[in-house]
Amino acid sequence: MPSDHINRVARLSKWPLRTINFLLGLLKYLRFTSAFYCVILRRVMSPLKTFITLLLLSMQPAAAAPRIALVKVKEIYTALPSTIALQEQIKNEREAIMKDERADQLRRIIAELQTLQAQLADKSKDLDESANRKLARNYEIKRQEAQTLQQDFENFKSEQEKSINKKMVASMRAALNRIAGTTQKIAEEKGFDLVMDSSGSTNTGVPFILHSQNSTDLTADIQAAMRDNEPIATQENPVAKPAPTE
Repeated sequence: MPSDHINRVARLSKWPLRTINFLLGLLKYLRFTSAFYCVILRRVMSPLKTFITLLLLSMQPAAAAPRIALVKVKEIYTALPSTIALQEQIKNEREAIMKDERADQLRRIIAELQTLQAQLADKSKDLDESANRKLARNYEIKRQEAQTLQQDFENFKSEQEKSINKKMVASMRAALNRIAGTTQKIAEEKGFDLVMDSSGSTNTGVPFILHSQNSTDLTADIQAAMRDNEPIATQENPVAKPAPTE
């Protein structure tokens, strides 16, 4: 404000000139500080608005967490009536392999070889050269016969084991498919989003499920659902009949 205006205000208001100058300085200060605080408020309010927005979003109802259940597939599979029946069938078929006539003949020949070998090694009996040659010849004949029979039996045993293993793999795959289908049906009925095998392990032997707290286990439900609908193993591929005795 010009000095003549200040003097005029002083005369009209009858205030001392010092008071007028103080009031003018105060007005300038207030004008400056008000502008300053406006800038500060604008800078503060921007992150404040962001914070308030995030706070309001966090107060919104959170999306429902997926419902997870566990199941022990190994326990279900081993307890299936079809699995128990198949294991008994496989046991009988493997025992039948070892009772095959070829196996019996091989055991008899091996026993005869042991006897001949003991006679050849016995120095207490004074046998002539002709008797020794005959004994050695009989031993060699039996040894070749045992070798041929053993090769024949090993081929037979290998074919039977392949048939047994093929049957076991097919049965296991079918059973696991039934378990998976039943698990999916029960999980959907009970409203579960994910079902995990708590009996499974990785290829390094580490369990898939290292920790689970208060998780629903559907093992008993699946066993109950499958109990009445399980097929029983049948003699689809019986072991070959023993070779006829010569």
